Amino acid sequence: MTIRTTRTGVLGAFLLTLLALFLAPPAQAGDPLTEKSAGRKYALESKAATAKAGESICVTAEINDAGNQAGKLRARKSCESLGSWETFTLHTNDKGSRAALRSEANGLYVSAEFHDAGSHKGMLRARQAGSIGNWERFELKHHEGGWYSLTYNFTEGGSSENYYVSAEINSTGSDEGLLRARASAKNAPGSWELFKLRQISSPSEPPTPTFPTPARDINVLTWNACGNNDSCDMYEYSVNEFTEAIATQAQRASAGVILLQEFCEKLAKPLEHKLEDRLNSGADAWDVRFAPIQYAIGKSGRWAQKSCAKNRGAYGVAIAVPAENTWYKAVELNSPEKTERRTALCAAVQSWAVMACTAHFSTGGKGYDDPERHVQQAQAAHLAEKVAEYPGYRPVFGGDLNATPTVTPEESTVPVLQPLYQKFKECDPTNTVTAGNSKLDYLFAPNTATWAPCHVGGSVGPSDHKPVWGTVTLPAR
Repeated sequence: MTIRTTRTGVLGAFLLTLLALFLAPPAQAGDPLTEKSAGRKYALESKAATAKAGESICVTAEINDAGNQAGKLRARKSCESLGSWETFTLHTNDKGSRAALRSEANGLYVSAEFHDAGSHKGMLRARQAGSIGNWERFELKHHEGGWYSLTYNFTEGGSSENYYVSAEINSTGSDEGLLRARASAKNAPGSWELFKLRQISSPSEPPTPTFPTPARDINVLTWNACGNNDSCDMYEYSVNEFTEAIATQAQRASAGVILLQEFCEKLAKPLEHKLEDRLNSGADAWDVRFAPIQYAIGKSGRWAQKSCAKNRGAYGVAIAVPAENTWYKAVELNSPEKTERRTALCAAVQSWAVMACTAHFSTGGKGYDDPERHVQQAQAAHLAEKVAEYPGYRPVFGGDLNATPTVTPEESTVPVLQPLYQKFKECDPTNTVTAGNSKLDYLFAPNTATWAPCHVGGSVGPSDHKPVWGTVTLPAR
């Protein structure tokens, strides 16, 4: 077992390692707490292994190996036949300075094992169940031809050294293609140190909506749940308390669609179960999906998912729709440079012919990410376009848009949210305050729809936003 004396002491590290290995689920199943995400997914192609094999070779996480071999990364699998073992996501908890790799097969971060000896010193393993630490952070650098190097900094005992991650293609047996942080980064990387991030695409088009579709009433709830803000009560809630708070609001609203912002990825599956227990007597009735907010990784041209505190996965938005849902897609919103890249998330309800979407815009105004609010207005225009681009689907959407109905960008007379008001009908025309002294939270539907009187929660707490809910009536089509 690998012992980490530089973190929590020998005994604590030993116990954490045992726990990570014991809890790792079978590779074929994936991690049920992280498989609900619409975030970007990648396979890692090794340049050296590809050249040796004469075909594209990708990296695998060997999560069924035992002991201190569990989860070791090897460049050994044809890139034409990829599964969860070959699928990774990128994450950051330092605003994109460095990135961590997470295996989709077991939901664990990849660590560089510098306390292993000999030919395994510095080997990479998908084995860290906790939050991202120094052992899991890599610098990602772009090179000619679309290849990338991964640099790991090992600091201990007063010395510090940077190493490239290499694919050991000349090793034999179960170590063939083993990934190790072992080549000095003082020189340019060679083919053994170069990898290509092959983005794994998701289905681009939703299923054909049901037609004809009868008129339908849908109860919709939106709430900024404040899951990553330590000034909110929700931040300190246990998983059960957090999901219970949302289920309580959903029950109050008799919700059929739930739009959530400031949400943590690993709460998606527990929330799905909680909603089914509270609202459906345990029946399989809900699908909860997640999309991450991201940071640019240095100058690499790639993006990593922002981490939630308390080891709750990535940070972003979530949507809860009927369990029939099979298609969902993140809509990444252009955001100010060197800030969070905000997102929306859409999910298709085929039998209703409804495209439900949740969104969280950048924060605008002096002292914030978008001080002049021009980017916010562009986000509104982008969202208006995206939610309506699927033929036959009626958009029902909203979220925390971080702007009042009348606020305008500097040197403009057009309100930030005008692109949405031009095309859609908003739930609350009275503009009730939802956060602080402002209305920031919205629900929209097509102009052909009607909203029953909109409801806004009576007081702030346990979030810093009030929930908003209403009944939208969609006409037959």
